[in-house]
Amino acid sequence: MGNCTSNSGGVVVEQKSRLQDSAARDSGVPPPPNPPTKSNGCVKVAEAVVPSTIENDGYQIPINVYSYSPSTLRAVAFFIHGGIFYHGDKESHPTISNGLAELGLLVVTASFRNGEEAPHETNITMQDLTDVIHYCKERWSGIPFGLVGSSSGGFFALRLSQSLVSASVDFCIPICPVADPFKRASYLRSSISGSARSEGFASFHSSEKSLQILEKQLSFWKDDDSMKEAGESLRSRQAPVPTLLIIGSADKNVPLSITLDVQSWADRTVCLGGKGHELCDKIVEGGGYDCYLSDINRFLEFCLAQNDRGTE
Repeated sequence: MGNCTSNSGGVVVEQKSRLQDSAARDSGVPPPPNPPTKSNGCVKVAEAVVPSTIENDGYQIPINVYSYSPSTLRAVAFFIHGGIFYHGDKESHPTISNGLAELGLLVVTASFRNGEEAPHETNITMQDLTDVIHYCKERWSGIPFGLVGSSSGGFFALRLSQSLVSASVDFCIPICPVADPFKRASYLRSSISGSARSEGFASFHSSEKSLQILEKQLSFWKDDDSMKEAGESLRSRQAPVPTLLIIGSADKNVPLSITLDVQSWADRTVCLGGKGHELCDKIVEGGGYDCYLSDINRFLEFCLAQNDRGTE
């Protein structure tokens, strides 16, 4: 993808992202007016907002758009950040956003509402995410579109790809997803009570750490019934969206048992031995064996080839 690599330092301000404007003109949808743009090496980051469609809401969903200057645009990817269903924003996990952009993806991130501000029962989180998806589909019409998500964001990516917008999603890449919130809550409760090892978990958090995670997760889900329904919705495949599942064998936040159902139907599962939840927070620098970008690149080649054949 060229000789230029991303660098987290030396952010400069420019007027617009050329790739963003070009894609917008091609789709017939005008770009936001003069979005400020930062640059991390060859990866340019443009800022914009997406109006909420919730009646009388008035919320403007802040988004970032990452593009890699020398590359040809392969697809648009909405990367949904993690954060225990509680926190995070469009700036979360920047090395993943940069890494995906360097693969030739135009990457969109968003500061959607969740946690105490927008618990599950309000449906605000799913509506915010759906609004961003519709924005992407309209603005970059005709370009393949996919969902990527890490941790809790991985759950949302899976749920959306399999339900609300399945006909519009060309690929889905969940990274260490909380694929079954109830199973994750049960594991955390076992860690809190001290029974995790006897229940078969090889590695687990301390009771204090588990309690912190559980409290944040419950700020969104509120009750076990909601979490059970969420897990059951991903028990089997509902839509033929090509899915690449990326997990770590030593993940204390999302043990392997949390993703077993998705493992059974995902097209590909990449499990990195000895790796934990750090996989969903940042890309390993240097592109070594522990870096899963090569797996994503190969998967994208397959998905986009399938997409090309489907449009012939």
